[in-house]
Amino acid sequence: MTAMALPRTLRLNELVKRKLSVIIQREYPITQMGLVTLSRVIVSKDLQHARVFFTALGGREKEQRALKRLRHDQPHLRYLLAHEIRLRYTPELIFAIDEELEEAIRVDSLIEKVCPHETP
Repeated sequence: MTAMALPRTLRLNELVKRKLSVIIQREYPITQMGLVTLSRVIVSKDLQHARVFFTALGGREKEQRALKRLRHDQPHLRYLLAHEIRLRYTPELIFAIDEELEEAIRVDSLIEKVCPHETP
């Protein structure tokens, strides 16, 4: 039974990400928060919480503004999400800035310093 739960959880993560992305695009014009992109969603096993990772075009300041706005509007976004997906319980949305891309760029630059590519 555990092997079946994993694909179901992955599908649920992707469904919440897709539906919430559409909701955010519809609710917040780019002029209000900049371009916000959901990178991943992780729904807890008990379906009570969903960690929503995002990036915002425009640097750290735009990301912080978007984070503040999304956290403030979480109850409304959760309400809209409940109308988009049919679950017994709609998870509480926990928004966080996705640091993975920034970390990958940092690691890549460190590797480049240690092992620079030779140009032909």
